[in-house]
Amino acid sequence: MASATSTAPAARPCRSAGEVRAASIETAFLQALQREGFHGRVHSVFERVVNIEQQGGELFTLACRGLDSAPNTVIVRLSGFGGSGITEGDAVRGDAAGIQVGERLWIELSDASPWECALPAYPLKTIRLRANLRWLQAQLDRLGAAGGMLAPPRGGSAFELAVADTLAQRSAQLSDALAHGDHAAARKHASSLFGLGPGLTPSGDDFLVGLFAVLNISASPCCGWLGGGAEVLAGAERSTHAISLAALTQAARGRVRETIASLIGHLMYGAPGELGPALRRVLAIGSTSGTDIVAGVRCGLELNISHEGRRSCQSR
Repeated sequence: MASATSTAPAARPCRSAGEVRAASIETAFLQALQREGFHGRVHSVFERVVNIEQQGGELFTLACRGLDSAPNTVIVRLSGFGGSGITEGDAVRGDAAGIQVGERLWIELSDASPWECALPAYPLKTIRLRANLRWLQAQLDRLGAAGGMLAPPRGGSAFELAVADTLAQRSAQLSDALAHGDHAAARKHASSLFGLGPGLTPSGDDFLVGLFAVLNISASPCCGWLGGGAEVLAGAERSTHAISLAALTQAARGRVRETIASLIGHLMYGAPGELGPALRRVLAIGSTSGTDIVAGVRCGLELNISHEGRRSCQSR
């Protein structure tokens, strides 16, 4: 995809351009804007999200209010992008003051609150985590969206059943390989999940996002396994698309959406009455994505419990 080569600061919009203020900005996005300006192109446009591909290929996101903070994301005070006139391929440039999208939209950053993903450290005592994981499994069976990591609804097609069986088999093989310390086999099984399943971000990818997040929890028994997930990503671009790959890459760095980090914290430390709202916020992501992510989180946390007492790594 072509990109601008000028390093001049972003120009303020003309009077005919729309202007909107940002509510929050993820710190890595802000740092990218501050490094000699920011240049890219609109990668994809949805009703509540616009993805931007920076020169070099990294994706950044503009998200509407009501969505949660996330890696490489600005939350803007808009209800939707439907009337913005933004189209794929529009030039994007920005700096610490704001972001110009095409000729139609200026995003003012002067009062945007900074946000950074912070996964909590693993607890010294896991009595509460164990109880909360039992609760979580019951809730997934009751509230989870069928058709991804969960079996499709009754009456599903033969294809849907086959995909669900494959997802279940490969995720179980991955979990079993990790449980037995066979990381070579684990890398192979994790790679087999890329691009597998329904959804804009396929179910196998979403499962890995949840698992990778947990593999980056500091002071946990499984901290750093598979390089936090980074060891699995070589060649992933051949098996899944850019939006899903961006989420996987960030999760392998321990950077996930605010709702996911919050759920992990509640599962490790939260009282029973606090868990429901945190879980429902994640389950609301996409059609099956939230359920698939939670399944990966649950897998990772159960691996940690099964390996307690082993040496753990510290904060990275």
